[in-house]
Amino acid sequence: MGRMSIIAKRLQQARKRAGISSQAKVGLLARLNVSGVSPRMNHYFKGKNEPKLPTMMLIAAGLKTPVPYFYCEDDALADLILKFGTLDETQKKQLVDFVDKL
Repeated sequence: MGRMSIIAKRLQQARKRAGISSQAKVGLLARLNVSGVSPRMNHYFKGKNEPKLPTMMLIAAGLKTPVPYFYCEDDALADLILKFGTLDETQKKQLVDFVDKL
């Protein structure tokens, strides 16, 4: 069997980090249609299907995780995306200004 998709990997990590007990609960938090949410989310978490961007935006909002995190192959960059997502606008600007000076 092939390598797990990055989206499936990140979904699993985000669910665990958020302390959500089931894949279906992620779908419900994302306000996806209750009908068929469990098998749909299972396909996303297993990497059988990948959600389209509008659906991923809902899932990311439900998990309180920046959308780019789910597409990031590099673990260190994914961690940075998570941390950047917790900053307020002033802190984000300060960080970007700092990085520009490197």
